[in-house]
Amino acid sequence: MDKTKCCIPEKFANHPLFNELHCGVNFGFLAKRGYYSREDIKKQPELMRKAGVNWCILNANLCQQAFHTTKVFLDFNYSSSEIELTEIAKRLHDNGIRVILKPCLTLLDGAWMGTVNFPSSVQIEGVKKDYWSEWFTSFTESAKYFSEFAEKNQLEGYIAGAEYLGTEWRDAQWREVLSEIRKIYSGPVTYEFTFDSRKKYELKWFEELDFLSYSYYPPACNRTWPLEEFKNAPSYTVEQMVEYLKPRRERIKSICERFGNKPIAFTELGTRSAHGCIAVPCDFRTETWYDGEEQANYMEAIFQTFHDIPQWMGLYWWKWDETQHRPHYHTDPRGDKGFTFAGKPAEAVLKKWFRSFKNQ
Repeated sequence: MDKTKCCIPEKFANHPLFNELHCGVNFGFLAKRGYYSREDIKKQPELMRKAGVNWCILNANLCQQAFHTTKVFLDFNYSSSEIELTEIAKRLHDNGIRVILKPCLTLLDGAWMGTVNFPSSVQIEGVKKDYWSEWFTSFTESAKYFSEFAEKNQLEGYIAGAEYLGTEWRDAQWREVLSEIRKIYSGPVTYEFTFDSRKKYELKWFEELDFLSYSYYPPACNRTWPLEEFKNAPSYTVEQMVEYLKPRRERIKSICERFGNKPIAFTELGTRSAHGCIAVPCDFRTETWYDGEEQANYMEAIFQTFHDIPQWMGLYWWKWDETQHRPHYHTDPRGDKGFTFAGKPAEAVLKKWFRSFKNQ
């Protein structure tokens, strides 16, 4: 990132978030209560450090009963305790890994968090029901709670929300959420958006963010085969992937310029170590065969494509750990076919880029 060519808040000019390449990971997505207290999980920060990770998005679940209900809450099954979050954050810091807190809205009806939505008016005369006000009031209280945690534990960043697509048109209410967070938390604040977000809404409230956070899964090849035929997809070199990704450089620059030339981090980016998935990197369902080299080549192509864009801060691989058991990730004896990269060829790629930053 070139700080002379993008807009960084003056108070954060010397903040580490804006002064190093982010070789990051997402940690603990959908982790249930007690996960971060497990002995094997306590060892993960040290393993991250050895893999070249210098930043971590720490996930913490807050819950909602269904996509249409208006109250968010901590759940004794799905929400991590404050004690275990404090301990794992300290272990990350002790290993030299900086932490961005990401409270992650988990809908207990199984729906994607982006489906949260409500009617804006009622039909029957005399009936009043302000769904949006109720939801944002509850959500703001949760944001204040997590902001206090981030401030108390000196976490280096805060993601106010992530992929809440159905809510993103509520400009005034999101500004109020961010205002309440800033009364408590003194570090950089962002919101994680998607491709659909920037296409569907103006998002003028993004002017209140300190940097842009993009959930981004760009394909690295042109898919000419059906999803169920990933196993028969051709193989691609790093050079071919870079060539295919090249037009996206200008798109990322234009996104930054649209939102005040703020710097941008790819806070979700990854692909499975499974053949053909570079055509649809966010795919988690399709059965195919283990291909660690394809995953490694994709990571290398992403770094090569975007590392010299002036606004680019780096990436957070999706993901470091897998908290859900997906049987089709384990049908090939050659390796696990999930998004994780530890112990796979992609680990060497992250180490290489981390060393290149350290040697600058």
